[in-house]
Amino acid sequence: MRQLGDDEFTRVLTLADAYKVMFRFIEQYHARGESLTGDVLGDLALDVWADGGSADPAQLDDFLKAANKVLGP
Repeated sequence: MRQLGDDEFTRVLTLADAYKVMFRFIEQYHARGESLTGDVLGDLALDVWADGGSADPAQLDDFLKAANKVLGP
């Protein structure tokens, strides 16, 4: 299971790149038919997990996929 401390999450981005990645992530989230902003924020919650994981671990993989589409691998 991925965690924010993993090497894949140590990339440094400009704010412009971060915005593009966020947009791509939300776009792919909504493409699955999940459309409530509260749902995605709940899935991304980190403060409840001391190990750096996400409330929905699949979201970390999805975020990396979005980042790789925007920035390249």
